[in-house]
Amino acid sequence: MNRAEKESRRLVRERSGGICEICGEARATNFQHRKARSHKGLWAPSNGLDVCGMGNAFGCHGYIHQNPEKACENGWTVKSWDDERDVPVKTIYGFVLLDDEGSWTAAEHV
Repeated sequence: MNRAEKESRRLVRERSGGICEICGEARATNFQHRKARSHKGLWAPSNGLDVCGMGNAFGCHGYIHQNPEKACENGWTVKSWDDERDVPVKTIYGFVLLDDEGSWTAAEHV
């Protein structure tokens, strides 16, 4: 695990308090990259969500991977050309913008 990954995981876990940032009901177990690493998505708190489930199998993490249109609509994933810091994401806090310090600010969903 490189330094950026370790720090991003720490800040995202701190932000979530260990609870899934999507459903707010289950223990968060995975870092969900909003912009895929294969699309040059970085290890950054603005690019990550702390979610329950595993990969594309179950929980919120599974739901994201099984429902790409809904995931994009809710900001759980972003297009390769988008800057994830500018794309509102639907979380247990409402629609927010995530920053690279591990915080969020309220945002309107368009």
